[in-house]
Amino acid sequence: MHFDVQKRTILLVKHGSHAYGTNVEGSDEDFKGVCIKPKECYFGFTQKFEQFEHMGSKSDGVDKVIYSLDKFAALAADANPNIIEVLHVADKDVLSMDEFGEQLRAHRYDFLSKKAKFTFSGYSMAQLKRIRTHRKWLLDPLKCPPMRKEFGLSEMSAVNKSELGAYDAMLSQDSIEMELPKDIITLFTREKAYQAAKTHYDQYVNWTKTRNPARAELEAKFGVDTKHAMHLVRLMRMCKEILTVGKVIVKRPDREELLAIRRGAWSYDQIVEHAEQLDAQCTALYETSLLPREPDRAKLDTIIVEMTDRYLRLHG
Repeated sequence: MHFDVQKRTILLVKHGSHAYGTNVEGSDEDFKGVCIKPKECYFGFTQKFEQFEHMGSKSDGVDKVIYSLDKFAALAADANPNIIEVLHVADKDVLSMDEFGEQLRAHRYDFLSKKAKFTFSGYSMAQLKRIRTHRKWLLDPLKCPPMRKEFGLSEMSAVNKSELGAYDAMLSQDSIEMELPKDIITLFTREKAYQAAKTHYDQYVNWTKTRNPARAELEAKFGVDTKHAMHLVRLMRMCKEILTVGKVIVKRPDREELLAIRRGAWSYDQIVEHAEQLDAQCTALYETSLLPREPDRAKLDTIIVEMTDRYLRLHG
């Protein structure tokens, strides 16, 4: 990076808990923004830029990410939850904005589409999967790595990863003209099962070693990561709001309830039931929502090109 990102930032907003209104004492500060990179990054080949990141240390607790306008627009058009929110934060959470940032915000609804069903809901279901996995590990910790003999395999692997990949690719074909010998199919099936078990165990070990101490304390106390649970509920509710009223409500009107979930007010079963109900509702709303299935990418592209061209004429 060979330019002053801050100087070329057209929009900077609060992000994360401070934007949602769910921040508590000690919550890190998160900021996201958009800049327009200089012409050298567009026409040359020695300078490339997509985003600037400052990941907060213990000393400052500040996370800041500034995206190039073109990358930001592409992510927003794909309804990336962490990106689309930037355009919809409360006015008081906009920290800086020039005429170009104002123009970008003015087109925020042009980025919205039914794709939010798959991104917001998808993110939240991924959270739910982590919650379920971690709860299973808490209640029934894995004691030792899987052994090859448990899967009817010898200690010396007869199948390598590339061969497993080729086997999977072959199985994914619509039709297979040749039939494999039964013993070969058995070998590959057992090897795949062993590798899956080994990956699962490795994930468990990594989780035990890298768990955030505060998160570990929550899980030990409530049997669930309540912060994950809070974000799961928030994402699902935002998904429903987008599909019903066509708005991204960043500053949460349900702040108190979300904070109660974070404090452990909801049981694991309540969290799962609520998430599954919302997911089913969003699936139904996808069919009736007035939002387009996709944003008008040609229109958005014209807007971004015009903004970039005008900015470069003024600032180079």
